[in-house]
Amino acid sequence: MNVSELKESKWAKAAGDPEAREQVLEALPEWMKKVQNSDLLDRAWRLKDYLTSGRCTTGDLIIVIAALLYLISPIDVVPDFIPFAGWLDDVAVATAVLGYLDRKAAATQVPVSDA
Repeated sequence: MNVSELKESKWAKAAGDPEAREQVLEALPEWMKKVQNSDLLDRAWRLKDYLTSGRCTTGDLIIVIAALLYLISPIDVVPDFIPFAGWLDDVAVATAVLGYLDRKAAATQVPVSDA
């Protein structure tokens, strides 16, 4: 799943709920205890940090919450109870969203002049 597909997904629709942010932040610590993939945990942590940073625009807020909802949901494209493969789609979603945010941040940086 890429960012465009995530924006159109049921997770993005759920992320629009005003209470979704609190639900994600409440459920995330328990989910993190269960995850055995350190790469996925690192990516989830980066998404959570951005979500709580105060720099998250409204559009980014929906994308980040949708990605975190996707991660903590046990039923997604590849259900999490399937060994190894269950986490691969989660890593792909987290990677896609972080890549999108990194590209967006790089595009909005003011170039340093050679003065």
